[in-house]
Amino acid sequence: KAQPNGHYPQLPVGWSCTTIKDVCENINGLWKGKKEPLVKVGVIRNANFTKDFKLDFSNIECIDVEQRAFSQRHLLNGDLIVEKSGGSDKNPVGRAVLYEGTNGVFSYSNFTMVLRIIHREVILSKFLYYYILANYQAGVMNSMQTQTTGLHNLILDKYLTMPLYLPPRQEQERIINKIEILFSKLDTIMESL
Repeated sequence: KAQPNGHYPQLPVGWSCTTIKDVCENINGLWKGKKEPLVKVGVIRNANFTKDFKLDFSNIECIDVEQRAFSQRHLLNGDLIVEKSGGSDKNPVGRAVLYEGTNGVFSYSNFTMVLRIIHREVILSKFLYYYILANYQAGVMNSMQTQTTGLHNLILDKYLTMPLYLPPRQEQERIINKIEILFSKLDTIMESL
């Protein structure tokens, strides 16, 4: 996409520009089940997103969902769960958390969706997570929501087509490591205060 001044961003060698839609499938969350057979599962909700974009497993609600739906909509390790409905004026929707856990144990609520990477050799889920996080912190998601009676909804089309600048896999790993070193230093500082 051209910049406002008509120039294209100059990407480093080996980088490419793509979109979330090109590298992920997006799958909507579950409602409570109506048709038997039902199965009781832990469902991850917006309430399980912490302020620092992690998953809080301490208060996961168990609900009855349709077995057929659950078989198609359970979390896999490396899935990104995105808040697509909810939010507030100060905290727009579009937050993402990374699910690092066992496959097929949890589902996720209808206020969220999952981004599941199609080509794992092209993009690491942790890179996508930090990329979305950086965009969120920069306020990019503010223009990607509609508001109805206090509830913010993600404009899916805009979200899924935002530009995704993708370095080669090795570079992604280097960036992830750098970020995590900084985060752990930050944690150490916070703990010593």
